[in-house]
Amino acid sequence: MEFASHDLMMAIGQWSYLYLLVTILIHIAFSAATFNDARHLKKSGEPLAFVGPVVWSLAVLIGGIFVALAYWVMHHSTLRQ
Repeated sequence: MEFASHDLMMAIGQWSYLYLLVTILIHIAFSAATFNDARHLKKSGEPLAFVGPVVWSLAVLIGGIFVALAYWVMHHSTLRQ
């Protein structure tokens, strides 16, 4: 049985599409969660750092989990105080 390099590249390409899809879904999920949380904080009268819920949501959508972590540190961690 011979395994050509072309077959290997095709298999890697298929896995990269799966990785891309999972990454997009994670960005969308974290963005939606950030939007809901920021909107809840704003309605409850708590101040949001720098910008409003929509901008935070777009930032997480583009920046991913690292921006979501920054949002969490600024709004929910004990470092906030």
